[in-house]
Amino acid sequence: MSASRLPLAVAVLSLAFSACTTTRHASAPPPPPPQNYFAPSTEGAPMRRVALLPLWNEKLPGEYLRDVDGAFSAELTKKAVFEVVPVSRSQMESLFGERQLSSAEALPAEMLARLRARFGVEGVIFTDLTSFSPYRPLSMGVRAKLIDVVTGEIRWAFDYVYDTGNASVATAAKKFQLRYSSEHQPLTSDGGSILLSPSRFAKYVASETYGSLQAQEAPGIFSAKASASPDR
Repeated sequence: MSASRLPLAVAVLSLAFSACTTTRHASAPPPPPPQNYFAPSTEGAPMRRVALLPLWNEKLPGEYLRDVDGAFSAELTKKAVFEVVPVSRSQMESLFGERQLSSAEALPAEMLARLRARFGVEGVIFTDLTSFSPYRPLSMGVRAKLIDVVTGEIRWAFDYVYDTGNASVATAAKKFQLRYSSEHQPLTSDGGSILLSPSRFAKYVASETYGSLQAQEAPGIFSAKASASPDR
């Protein structure tokens, strides 16, 4: 996205998030396989409580991502994989002197230990918005990692660009919109409005991204054991 279009993109994202809501939740068909996804084959210690850091983006200021943060936090919570502890940007600044951190950069010293001590978590999720276009065709790139705060190991990772210019992604997003629309205000269209709404599309992106996590043994417990099918 060029520098000249950034203010307009930010305005579109901010306005769209303030205007759109959806309330009913169900599963939607998956998009094409992510470009980089893995779940370790060895089982780690069960995770029952995980910190979710604010989204990172190289260009968009954190205050413009507040609603996107909320969408991602809500969708992850609905997966019931573990208890989600959202960490705010102000808490990040207080603890680490940064309002957002990328999963690809060096972490502040003792960060994992401090998260564990402050929030009582076994893991932490970093989510990067690697690319974003609020114009048709909508697209969002997401890179995410779940890190064990005790061992520092990556327990789950995901990297994919959701581009509605891809027919499979557009179709999956529309089906998501139809199933997730308010039961009190059912859609009369084919769900295509999601392809015009960055806010609704962000919910779809978050649901699909975190949907590749899977609770093991019992709801609310994640162990990273067989957490994805081979064709995912």
